[in-house]
Amino acid sequence: MKRFLIGIAAAFLLIAASGRANAEEEGTSVQVGIKMWLNQWTQERPGFASTTSDTTMLFGPAFEAKIQNQFFLEASYLFSTSDYTFSDVIPPFNIEREDVDVALGYLIIPEFGILAGYRDTTLKESATGTKDTLSGPLIGIVGNAFVDEQLSFYGRLDYLFTKFKSNNPLNQPSIVTSEDSPGWLVEVGVKYAFTRAFTGSFGYRYETNEGDISNVRDTFSGLTFSGMITF
Repeated sequence: MKRFLIGIAAAFLLIAASGRANAEEEGTSVQVGIKMWLNQWTQERPGFASTTSDTTMLFGPAFEAKIQNQFFLEASYLFSTSDYTFSDVIPPFNIEREDVDVALGYLIIPEFGILAGYRDTTLKESATGTKDTLSGPLIGIVGNAFVDEQLSFYGRLDYLFTKFKSNNPLNQPSIVTSEDSPGWLVEVGVKYAFTRAFTGSFGYRYETNEGDISNVRDTFSGLTFSGMITF
């Protein structure tokens, strides 16, 4: 609940700040709001059966800006409102997650664009304090299909140049392991402008990465939701 309230507070701060932004310039718009991702985590280890967590929600504030109708900037901070729980593992373990994503892009035409950015995912196991991170640059493409002024479909495909690091504080001294763990992120969905100021979206997101040494594959997938206010 505490993390949930922090996310709401951060979103309202973004809204208040953007209200003062100079978004009235021709071709410039600013959006702030909330994003949510209802997802499960599946992990596959060589020689072991795959295991899947209970469903959890990532939630947090998001910011989007479009400049001269071509350049765009996106940023978001999402955190798990409840831990990923792997009930089929003995003993069960719980992991909380935080994501920070930033991307800058260019729309070649209104229906298609390219982007580059950076992402950082932190996964912390509650019992041991073990902290895993997946971070690194990304490149991607975006697509939009406009039905009318209110309804549109969207798609995004990113390649992740992420690196995995793990730090277990119970080891003395603490042992840090790392490996390259590239992956893909795919999201498709629909957007609808309920008013000139408020837009909602509904979609599906699939994210996967695999360690180049351990060959451990992590997959996160599930439904996405968002509500954005335009200034």
